[in-house]
Formats: sequence, structure tokens, C-alpha cells
Amino acid sequence: MCAALAARGLAVPHGRSGHHSYYLSPQGLRLRADLTAARPDVPAPGRPAPAADTFAADDGTGTAPPGGARRAAEVATAWEGLLRIRSLLLDGATDVPAPWERDRAVHAVALALEAAGCPPAGAGGAGYAVTPGGQDGLPEVAWRGVPDAETAARALARCADWLGRYGWQCTEHRARGGAPFLLASPRRTR
Repeated sequence: MCAALAARGLAVPHGRSGHHSYYLSPQGLRLRADLTAARPDVPAPGRPAPAADTFAADDGTGTAPPGGARRAAEVATAWEGLLRIRSLLLDGATDVPAPWERDRAVHAVALALEAAGCPPAGAGGAGYAVTPGGQDGLPEVAWRGVPDAETAARALARCADWLGRYGWQCTEHRARGGAPFLLASPRRTR
């Protein structure tokens, strides 16, 4: 990650040869200040996100945010930002989740599905629901609001295809009642 920043002139190696420390270059410091000023409401990793007036991907499990053109623009902006973060941190690659996505996998998977135009489950409509799974907290993607498991399995196959394009490996499983769900895990290499 630091080498990628250094390659773009945003960081400089520090210390003696053989040591792998970096510090931000003046250009990197300016970019960090610009990004911080543009989004002062974004919490540092490990801190809870503010509740009001911030973007959150619709995971399909609660109250849906208002839809329409504004929501579509917010989702498109968030998705583009995520791809830029991936590109910057992963030497131009956008098909592998960035390290912070691994820590917020439910949010990252929900954003990918929402950006793909998949409908979230909600007020009487069929759609995806992303929840933390029991296996290492990996996201589970279920399709809710359909009359049968076959319809749900077809919809989940479309979700798995989209997620696979952007670095999430999906395996299909069945709940005790027979309902299908996906277990999504981040791909580590390209």
C-alpha cells in the first residue's frame, strides 16, 4: 500500500535501506487535507459512523433510505469513490476489495449490490438482504420476498455474478428450511 502511494508521489521512503517506513510527501499531505476537509463527517477506522446525514449502503434489512435520483447519485458517487480507493491502494486494480472493505464487508457487499442496481429487500418487494454471517463475520446475502427457493436461487446467482466481478467470491448454501443464501468472502489476489 505504501509503495503504491510512493509510486504516485504521495509518499516517500524513510530511513535506512532495508527499512520499509514511509511518510507522506507534501503532495500527499495536501491530498489528505483536501480529502479530510471534503468529508469531515467520515469517522476514523474503528470508530462508529455518525447516524445522521451520512451515506450508508442499503443492506436490505431495515428502513430503506429514500429512493429516486438523489439516492442513485449518492450510490454512484460512493461506488466511484470505492473504485478509486481500490485503484490507489492496489496499484490500479479495481477487481479486488481494498483492505478497509474487509473490515466492513457487510457494508462493502451491500454497496456493490446497490450500485449494480439490485433491489434491496423492503416494503413488500423482493430483494437482497446482507447480514453478518456466523462464519468469521463474512457477509451472508439472502433473497427475500419471493414465493419459492428456486426464484431466490436465480436472483442470488445474478448477485454472485456481479459480486464476483468486483472481487467477492460467493458460495451458495442452504439454511435449515431450504432457503438459499450466499456467503461472500473477499478475494485476496487477482
